[in-house]
Amino acid sequence: MVFAGAAFAGRALAATPPKETGLSFEGLLKHQPGFQPRRPAPEPRELPGFLSRRQLARTYAVYRDAFANLLAAEHSLATASRAPADRVAYARLRRDQIEAANSVLLHEFYFRNLASTRVQPPQYVTANFNEHMGSFGSWREDFAACARIAETWAVLVYDPYDDRWHNAALGASDAGGWVGANPLVVCAIADYAWSIDYRDRDTYVDAFLGRIDWNEVDARYHAVDRQ
Repeated sequence: MVFAGAAFAGRALAATPPKETGLSFEGLLKHQPGFQPRRPAPEPRELPGFLSRRQLARTYAVYRDAFANLLAAEHSLATASRAPADRVAYARLRRDQIEAANSVLLHEFYFRNLASTRVQPPQYVTANFNEHMGSFGSWREDFAACARIAETWAVLVYDPYDDRWHNAALGASDAGGWVGANPLVVCAIADYAWSIDYRDRDTYVDAFLGRIDWNEVDARYHAVDRQ
């Protein structure tokens, strides 16, 4: 029995790694570039009065680096050894993969919820702010507080497990954030996202809060709302 168990373990370690494929037309990002298929989102255009072409190009460069790191990690994982003797290298690849994947996804959510002009929240969004946050004003104040102390990202997410909205302050290493939650509003907080155009973070965050594409947020919540 011991020999049979050892043989089974050997076969398991030598098995072909899972392909981890899916159906892009069924995902929440269907019809949009990003995770499926693996192709980068287009570089965002200048947003006059908010973010310059240079500023957005700098943020986009960070995004493209993360995208390249994700592809590299997945390429390496396709043939990486899962043997106990190689666990350190395998652990590094898994860390690289998740950090790059979270960075790619959050950058794409960030770019897509930027508006060229001020957008008023639709009634559906306003009603949900009142339900989940008390009011739009209370949400805005708390989101700004999260943005002041966040390392890399300030986000509003919907947790389908407790059916609530939550603000969160995230760093690069924990950017997966609230487990199982769906991003609704994403703001890049790291210096690279604002330091060309703004003197300080608070001024940038105030400008961001006036340039959220609430129609995009509306569509995001419609896609995951448990109604």
